[in-house]
Amino acid sequence: MHSYHKEATVGGFVIVGVAAFFFGSMWLRGQTIGTPDQVLVTFANVGNLKIGGPVRVSGAAIGKVEKIDLLGVGKVLVGFTYDEDLITPTKGGTAAIVGIGMLGDMAVDFEPGTGARLTERDTLVGTMSPGFADIGADLAGEAKAVMTSLNRMLDTGLVVDLRRTLTSTDRMMAYFADPRRGPTAEVSATMRSLQVVSARLDSTLRAIDAARLSSRVDSTMRAAGDMSARIAATSARIDSLLAKIARGDGTLGKLANDDALYEEIRKTMAATAALIEEMKKDPGKIGITVKVF
Repeated sequence: MHSYHKEATVGGFVIVGVAAFFFGSMWLRGQTIGTPDQVLVTFANVGNLKIGGPVRVSGAAIGKVEKIDLLGVGKVLVGFTYDEDLITPTKGGTAAIVGIGMLGDMAVDFEPGTGARLTERDTLVGTMSPGFADIGADLAGEAKAVMTSLNRMLDTGLVVDLRRTLTSTDRMMAYFADPRRGPTAEVSATMRSLQVVSARLDSTLRAIDAARLSSRVDSTMRAAGDMSARIAATSARIDSLLAKIARGDGTLGKLANDDALYEEIRKTMAATAALIEEMKKDPGKIGITVKVF
């Protein structure tokens, strides 16, 4: 009897140990006991995604990856659980594998979407988002391309041209800084000339007698005023004379206003012109008699 209890106790401990090992291994692998509802998604590549990896909605964990099955080249089936109290997967949902952390860990970002509820027979098509490793590889490629371009730019010919340019720049700066042969010397000479001209102008202004100059200006202004008065008087006389002529006063007025005299002068001019034309046509027609006493 004692032997039987001992064997039963040992057997019980063995069963408990096996069960603990089984459930512990499932817990360590992130698997769930039983068959809870899952969302099935196919991916072309799952990268470093592992069973037990987190499933997130808006950054918050709502489930975990339960299985990863290879169906064929470029087609991997992933099933993950979710919290039914938080989300309701629909046929319009989307899933993407994203990288988390710097060690290459992966997670599934799930968007429940809208529309009809997702059934066990439905399978979504997921995508792979670039992780830190992919971004680092892209940056490394871009850095390599930039370094290659720099190496091409910094060839021997370019270095020689840069050295020549720097040498020419040094020479030009030395020329500008030369106080005897550079532009500074010309500027100094110009400033000295300006100082001489300014000194002469000051001396000329000091030599001018302001009182004498003022008196001359006053006399000139008075003479100009007298001349203006004379011109005004002459203009008045001319206006008066023209007014008399317009009224017919005096000889000029009568001549200017006598219409008969105007007609006589026109007739005389016409007769003279006719006489001249006759003389041109027949010079012998008009006889000239000369008598000598």
